[in-house]
Amino acid sequence: MSRKSHPASKNHGPLPAAARIADHRARLASSGRKRVEVVVPEGDVGLIRELAERLRAATSDSAAVRVAVVSALAPPVARTGRELVALLRAAPLDGAALDFERDRSLPRAADLG
Repeated sequence: MSRKSHPASKNHGPLPAAARIADHRARLASSGRKRVEVVVPEGDVGLIRELAERLRAATSDSAAVRVAVVSALAPPVARTGRELVALLRAAPLDGAALDFERDRSLPRAADLG
């Protein structure tokens, strides 16, 4: 909703705060953006603002920042059995009686016909 199309703006002075906020949110939504509020340690405020500014920019730098942040926040991937066991042991099920030993019995005969 643009400022010109809002009924309160026609010969009635400035828009009330609620209407200005609604207009702002409508403009954000139409541009594919969303307002986010976060609580961070005081020392990280500048970092978060810079991160948000770079992510808003449509540049190759913003793409690189996005890739770096996504990879930094991605859950770890287990590539070996040991890594899988370590990953599972670090999970919330730590302390549960789970058996991670491999079944070493001979394979069973399978009827493939």
